[in-house]
Amino acid sequence: MYSNSGPIILVEDNESDAEVARRAIKRSSPTRTLVVIGDGLSAAEMLLGTEGQPPCPRPRLMMIDINLPGLDGIELLTRIRSNPELRGVAVVIVSSSAEERDIRRAYDRGCNSYVTKPVDIRELQSLYASVVNYWTQTNIGYPKPVG
Repeated sequence: MYSNSGPIILVEDNESDAEVARRAIKRSSPTRTLVVIGDGLSAAEMLLGTEGQPPCPRPRLMMIDINLPGLDGIELLTRIRSNPELRGVAVVIVSSSAEERDIRRAYDRGCNSYVTKPVDIRELQSLYASVVNYWTQTNIGYPKPVG
């Protein structure tokens, strides 16, 4: 069954960018739950669970930076796509890199979209709001696994 619920997860180690995202999403989608995680390993543990800790509810959308401490965004994406419960989650890479190599790796590993962070704060706010609005309001999400 299709569900439009579930949190938005932002995996971003730059606190300034994370705060811009918080403000933009709160303004554009005030009823949405946003969870910000500062590193890839913590995000993987939250999504997949650990011994004694079950996974978090299936996210509606994930926005992941590539350059993260510990586990980078591409490896996190690989882990997400290898899990049947998370395979259909919308994953958008939000990165300052416009390098073809990074873009190709992200798409090869299964991202749904790749966007580059603008330098201007207002443009970055607009980017986060647009991404969230598209993936949570316009796009029809992948159905939850049955069973």
